[in-house]
Amino acid sequence: MINLSLNYTRPWLLLILIPAALATLIPHFKVVKKYRRTRNRIISLVLHMLAMVISVNLLAGLTFKYEISNLNNEVILLVDTSESNADLRAEKDDFVKQILNVADREYKVGIVKFGYDQKYVSQLSSDMENVYKQYLESEDPDPTATNLAAALEYAKGLFNNPQTAKIVIISDGIETDGAATSVIKEIVAKGIKVDVAPFNGELDDEIQIVAVNTPDTHVIPGESFLIEAVLKSNLGTAQSTVMMKIFDNGVEIKAEEVTARNEETNVSVEIMLEEKGIHELRVEIEGSKDTSVKNNAYYSYINLKVFDKILLIERYENESSKLQELLAGNYQLTALSIESDLEQIPRDIQTLAEYEQVILVNIAYADMPAGFEEMLNQYVYDLGGGLFTVGGKNDIINDTTVPHAYNRQDMESSKYYKQMLPVNAVNYTPPIAVMIVVDCSDSMNVDGKIDAAINGAISCLDALSDRDFCGVMSFQSTASERQQVLPVSQRETIIETIRSLNQDPDAINNGTIFSDAILKAGSALSVIDNVEKKHIIMVTDGEPSDTFEDYAPYIEGNVRSGITMSIVTIDIKGNYRQNMEDTAAEGGGKFYNVTKHEINTLPTVMRDDIALEAVSEIEYGKEFVPTIDQVTPVVSGISQDMMPPLTGYYGTVIKEGATVVLKGDYVPIYAQWKYGKGNVGSFLSALNEEWSSAFMNDETGKTIVKNIVDNIFPMEEVRADAIEYVLKTDNYTTQLNVYASHPESLVEIEVRPVSAELVNQIGSTVPVNAAESNRRFTFEIRNPGLYEIKIRELDEQAQPVSEIVLYQTFSYSEEYNAFPQKKPIGKDLLLLLASDGDGNEVLDPVDVFMNFRKTLDREYDPRILFLILAIVCVLLDIAVRKFKFKWPHELIRERKQRKAENAENNR
Repeated sequence: MINLSLNYTRPWLLLILIPAALATLIPHFKVVKKYRRTRNRIISLVLHMLAMVISVNLLAGLTFKYEISNLNNEVILLVDTSESNADLRAEKDDFVKQILNVADREYKVGIVKFGYDQKYVSQLSSDMENVYKQYLESEDPDPTATNLAAALEYAKGLFNNPQTAKIVIISDGIETDGAATSVIKEIVAKGIKVDVAPFNGELDDEIQIVAVNTPDTHVIPGESFLIEAVLKSNLGTAQSTVMMKIFDNGVEIKAEEVTARNEETNVSVEIMLEEKGIHELRVEIEGSKDTSVKNNAYYSYINLKVFDKILLIERYENESSKLQELLAGNYQLTALSIESDLEQIPRDIQTLAEYEQVILVNIAYADMPAGFEEMLNQYVYDLGGGLFTVGGKNDIINDTTVPHAYNRQDMESSKYYKQMLPVNAVNYTPPIAVMIVVDCSDSMNVDGKIDAAINGAISCLDALSDRDFCGVMSFQSTASERQQVLPVSQRETIIETIRSLNQDPDAINNGTIFSDAILKAGSALSVIDNVEKKHIIMVTDGEPSDTFEDYAPYIEGNVRSGITMSIVTIDIKGNYRQNMEDTAAEGGGKFYNVTKHEINTLPTVMRDDIALEAVSEIEYGKEFVPTIDQVTPVVSGISQDMMPPLTGYYGTVIKEGATVVLKGDYVPIYAQWKYGKGNVGSFLSALNEEWSSAFMNDETGKTIVKNIVDNIFPMEEVRADAIEYVLKTDNYTTQLNVYASHPESLVEIEVRPVSAELVNQIGSTVPVNAAESNRRFTFEIRNPGLYEIKIRELDEQAQPVSEIVLYQTFSYSEEYNAFPQKKPIGKDLLLLLASDGDGNEVLDPVDVFMNFRKTLDREYDPRILFLILAIVCVLLDIAVRKFKFKWPHELIRERKQRKAENAENNR
């Protein structure tokens, strides 16, 4: 016991001792001296004083505070022995030794090694030498993963005295399984502190495969498709050539050299699989600049199924005869018409799910039977069915042709239909990027030409919206980009630049050269993305110093890049006018000439030139050739010069996330996207004799249509009784939650490896743990390869109700991922754990023991003891006063005297 102190809660009550003492002593001293010096009176006085002192201290709230030595301090060293920091093993062992060397004997230290699992290799002990010996001689846990959360959970249960305990994490902070941040609060709640000692090594040259992507649309046997491998490296500016091999069910089918660059490289390889069924695809890389080979193989799969059941619904009978003729020989086609077969159209999801694709020919929302729209949405989004929409015969309203399908007003009335399509049928003006090029030569500085050009340039902004772009350029002998192309939302900056066009004292005014201006304007616009049109509007007096033959090649180059050009001239005459007309025609734009008497109309002319009209709801009668915008399996093997023409389209705008395969001037002609589990494609024209006679009679057109249909088919079977589930993977561990259709149903899970090689390694099935009344299942997959997960729902009599089959691949443990994505990670994770764990980063082994308490505070409340003592003193005082007594020595003396007297009498 050390640092004993007396504490009072009401110390002012100690003043009672003074009157109490006086009240006791004064009566005593008033007694005659010979009587007050008697034994009984003195003993009574002492007992009375003791009772008084004890009682007053009791009233004053006396407590005793003191400290005792803390012999319960305990430390668990949590040492990471996983492979991600195996190269730091010697440094970690030395750090552990240093911690044990500075630990006092009053501490108990234990050691837990952890990787995927954990081992208590040195139990809590104050014999540090033996603790370290046991640590060195012990076996390591599974090093192929890092489950820090499980290690912390395990360590917290090892302490005898959690309130004076600490865990020290010695790790690189790369966790692959579990989440340490989810358990740290529970550990702190027990009084355990958590310190961290980060050990992070340097990453050597590394190339690995981080993903293998297969098509998310239907692939049929014998059809070429692209498989994409995503490579990641830390080679800096260097490049490395690696050999990439692709294996189908264990057999090599492709090998080619590819180049890996810094960060990510996406490598696409075309392959073909002839046999239907499940295919385990393994991609491997071999490279010289690579440290770890355990992340050089990645597994994926593709299930080639033959789907051919199509339900075609047309608005008018025989409206889709051309399309039916094309599809009938290759698919099981059921064709129904709203006009004549309305009652036969499926009214429940089970009937609709018997088909693998639905084709709607000229179907508006208003044509759909009650409930069909919602059912179709469920069919595509939830069940994964395919949907293909096509235009057709249009309506005549007030002598005006309006679309029947893709009708904007009709689409706006729908709830699900407009959501399902990859395009929006809305009023739409294409975004535009404009470069305003103004002639600032000497000839423009007369008759107010330059001022009119400036006013016209400013007025152009009135025709643009904030989603458009605009730049400003002046030219004379050479061109100068006065304002780079900016969003029109920065209009004040653009206007300020325009107003300064006539303020260029450094300009060389010795000519009007078109070539440099056209070249630089085209270059500035070519880098702008996300616009439908790029346009140059040039204002000049029309007297260039170079010839049409000089600058025509630059105009042609711009046109090839999709950049058009209009010419606005001021008071031009003679041969120059024809020259400017030819220039505008070559640039795909318009020519305007404003006389000096009409110069005030220049702003209106320029504004009208760039004011694009909204995309028409329907365009018909003008033949055009769709252009290939993005190469997908729909146009595989088809070049642009093979494309047949169409004679009409419906004006729509592509949705974000959708893919435009075929395109018109500003509108999609065929677009496709993933909608929930299913695929939806929209052909924004009609596939009949009126709109697409040339297209549907051409072999290329027929191929495109068949490719569209094949591509939209689902990846898996469409089933209305499919079991709902949620699959969550955390490196080795997979959790499967199953939502059965009936609460009484039984659910069975079977997980088995697909390849014979895997069966030989781990057996025919993977053990599955069930919980929550067979609704939540967990299992471990630790061997690379493809696995089949079969979920079976049984009724109360154990008869099958429904069954689905899933596939899952495992390539390598996250332990071997040199570029982990899990956040926080590494030192950031460890410092977060220290912060949440009421601990610190350990920079020196001594720091481990710095915030331990070597003594424990204790407090003793003597109220019960003092109360007993006071009562005893009072009772003794009463006894002394009432009864005579002798001290023991007096009794002994009297006994001896009696013995002596008896002895004397016996003589």
